[in-house]
Amino acid sequence: MSTRFSAARDGAEQSLTSGEHYLIWFLLFAFASGALAHTLPAVLPVTRYTTDGLLLVINGLLLYSIYVRNGDRRLWAWLIGAYCFTFAAEAVGVATGAIFGSYVYGPTMWWQWLGVPFVIALNWCVLTLATNDLAERFTGKRPWLAAGLASILIAAYDVAIEPVAVKLDYWQWAGGVIPLQNYLMWAVIAFVISLPVQLLRIRYRSPVLVVYLLAQLFFFIVLNLAL
Repeated sequence: MSTRFSAARDGAEQSLTSGEHYLIWFLLFAFASGALAHTLPAVLPVTRYTTDGLLLVINGLLLYSIYVRNGDRRLWAWLIGAYCFTFAAEAVGVATGAIFGSYVYGPTMWWQWLGVPFVIALNWCVLTLATNDLAERFTGKRPWLAAGLASILIAAYDVAIEPVAVKLDYWQWAGGVIPLQNYLMWAVIAFVISLPVQLLRIRYRSPVLVVYLLAQLFFFIVLNLAL
């Protein structure tokens, strides 16, 4: 195995640091308490409008933790490019309905530009890293296969996200119907931004990413059942 591959593998398999332990407990608490808070009518009006801030904190801490573990400065270059690409896709999608289908973001996510919440593109990036981490556990160091599996995983993940997002007014679909086109384009966009990570062998893997993915999935499954 080459030195480059070994470095990526070692970055993913090192034992957890104390900071990562604290971050994992924070993620578990944030998503578990968030799921509970969204089912309590008394606090729901407040909870719904803290989404932007909470996602910004979670994603920021995750990205910093990934960088500290792997020390690959190319992660930031990828993040800027992926963020701009996904934000542009969302902006065009909202304006034209030609990418995901016809939809608009609601006031629940309040920090917006061109009708798109700023934190949405950041969430795209972190979720893409998390699904790539999971995909690599099955595909190994096969970049095209890993990117392809990650794109399928993120589209499947969106199946759990969509009903909850609509009920909480994160966004709304024209006619109240979520089009198949939306899931297909989630996969396409995830594949496009996954490829640079895989082909350039950017070191990003972290055990915390899988915890984030599963904790957030738990959040959406609970709310799909409760709302």
